Amino acid sequence: MIELREVGRTFAGPPEVTALRDATFGVDAGEIVAIVGPSGSGKSTLLNVLGLLDTPTTGTYHLAGVDTGSLKERQRTALRASTLGFVFQAAHVIAHLDCLGNVTVPLEHLGIPRRERAAMAEKALLAVGLGHRLRARPNTLSGGERQRVAIARAIVHEPKVLLCDEPTGNLDSENTASVLELLESLVSGDRAVVIVTHESDVADRAHRTVKVVDGVAAALAA
Repeated sequence: MIELREVGRTFAGPPEVTALRDATFGVDAGEIVAIVGPSGSGKSTLLNVLGLLDTPTTGTYHLAGVDTGSLKERQRTALRASTLGFVFQAAHVIAHLDCLGNVTVPLEHLGIPRRERAAMAEKALLAVGLGHRLRARPNTLSGGERQRVAIARAIVHEPKVLLCDEPTGNLDSENTASVLELLESLVSGDRAVVIVTHESDVADRAHRTVKVVDGVAAALAA
């Protein structure tokens, strides 16, 4: 699903800053891969590259078999929308929309016909265990439930890769375990999950770990 070869990202100065260098690793379908490292190590830069929100200065990045370096901006946007799902530390649920409404939002931007959106959103909410809260408003949900809505929104278009940035950072231990179990259940033969985390117990649940230190990303042994 993901293949990086000697990927680097340098930001123009002065002074010039190399935030990422020589990142070489892959992520296969059916895998959960954790990205770990101290603050300022380059994790965010790496995640932005993986999410097609930034372009490498050096190296190559293939996503779902596509050489992203050869794409024009419109093509990058289309690939990001169709192939990637994003989950962040803050759930970013929309307060005035119920669960179903929150999950249908990305489908509107993808041009999915209105008659299909509700069915797709309901399917996604069922997948995250919220089939009984379709019409619930965010202010009636627990922190863990709000994060489940965010995950449902991220998977509603059935992306091949789910990118998670500290998805359990705002949760207590019980909800953290619940969300991790959910993410594990979403990994399949045609989907991969990448989790950026500073929590060792989260990283321990991954199949493999990529450690980023001073901009250098190295895959650790399984």
